[in-house]
Amino acid sequence: MKLAPRIATAVSLTIVLSAGVAFAIGPIETRKATMKEIGGAFGGVLVKMVKGEKPWNAAEAKAAYDTIVAKANSIDVATMFPKGSESGGETAASPKIWSDPAGFQAALDKFRAVLPGQAEAVGKDVAGLKSAIAEIGKTCKGCHDGYRIEKM
Repeated sequence: MKLAPRIATAVSLTIVLSAGVAFAIGPIETRKATMKEIGGAFGGVLVKMVKGEKPWNAAEAKAAYDTIVAKANSIDVATMFPKGSESGGETAASPKIWSDPAGFQAALDKFRAVLPGQAEAVGKDVAGLKSAIAEIGKTCKGCHDGYRIEKM
């Protein structure tokens, strides 16, 4: 067998297997990964900068903020919280998401709406960042309080 057909077969197999892996990731895993990225950027970078646990760095703060915005805007309630994904996969999503989808969407919209107004403050200095994370944090907390099961 010539090398070119073997390479073509290997590439085709890789594409098929990669697609299978992508389809195997379900809504619970997708939303957990999304929330983990938001939390990592918020608590793992921005909050640590405000607390002095991480040195102030405007570029790093802006990158963390951009991650939060991108991930918040990627959340599609119908796709990430479909009926049937209320349990399993060690989900922390509250059943209230499915009993009050309009309220959940409103909380998500509020989170998204507060983000653009914080862009300038995030990259300004630590005082600006502190103000921005207070505003962002309120909307995070508002959603977590009503739509997330507290971890034990």
